[in-house]
Amino acid sequence: IQIIGQGAFGEVQLVRHKVTQELFALKKLSKKEMLSKTDEAQFWSELNVMATSDSPWIVQLHYAFQDKDFLFMAMEFVAGGDLISLIDEIGPFQEDMARFYAAELILALDDLHKMGYAHRDVKPENLLLDQRGHLKLADFGSCARIGKDGLVMAGTMPVGTPEYISPEVLNSQQGQTYGPECDWWTAGLFLYELLTGECLFYDEALTKMYSNISNHDPDSLEAPEDIELSPEALDLLKQLICPREKRLGAGPGGVADIKAHPFFKVLWENLRTQAPPYIPEISSPEDAANFPEFDTPKKSEALPTARDFAGNQLPFVGFSFQRKLLI
Repeated sequence: IQIIGQGAFGEVQLVRHKVTQELFALKKLSKKEMLSKTDEAQFWSELNVMATSDSPWIVQLHYAFQDKDFLFMAMEFVAGGDLISLIDEIGPFQEDMARFYAAELILALDDLHKMGYAHRDVKPENLLLDQRGHLKLADFGSCARIGKDGLVMAGTMPVGTPEYISPEVLNSQQGQTYGPECDWWTAGLFLYELLTGECLFYDEALTKMYSNISNHDPDSLEAPEDIELSPEALDLLKQLICPREKRLGAGPGGVADIKAHPFFKVLWENLRTQAPPYIPEISSPEDAANFPEFDTPKKSEALPTARDFAGNQLPFVGFSFQRKLLI
């Protein structure tokens, strides 16, 4: 029907099932570009998370299949658009509104961590709103397993989006290990962006941006001059956007420590049934107006054709899924 997302390795299209007439968001990934990644296992993590999750906070997978050149994942279509579009539309949020979305993100990440994965690329573009206005966590292409020791099982290359990357993920190329608390750092950056409309560490120069992240002093954190933050909000930001050893959620209390922070005057148990602060405008089931417009499909190169045994297809063997077969 139309393109609703584009990324480094492919695109997402709104499509309709020819038989059932169901709508799906179809993610199309180039095999050639997947093989060029340092960690080929990441598309498997994305499949496993969405296929096995029953969390209301996580986008679900309905089908996965492939052809010679591409992987396809047919996901539920979340029609409300992403949080970055909402931030751009209405500017900095009031604290009550920001608190609601931050709380829903905390629950989504907690469910993901309980499944044994760290997201590693939390940002407003990867947080969608359903038709009722509740949050859904999406894009698990940077996910990594959490080992029995509580550490992320990943290579030494930093992953994620540069301006949201945590110091420990940034320093993983020097051999530093880290756990799922990397997601609490980005949850803090997400809350900061909701409250101020600004991305805290962004700089056009990548080296300057990484320096800003590595050398960040939590005690120096303050809101822009035209934004007033409550003491509770500022304290939470300082306890999330800080070294992992001191980070809220990284200690023995885990996510319970975050939930107990005074900023979260939230009824956690029934958050899903509460009225969201914003209801997306959706005129029909296939209305994709809440997503940015993309003019042309992303061009991807095909894999080289092999006459005999196609060894370059080995990493993709078994990449298929159909949710309706699950009992």
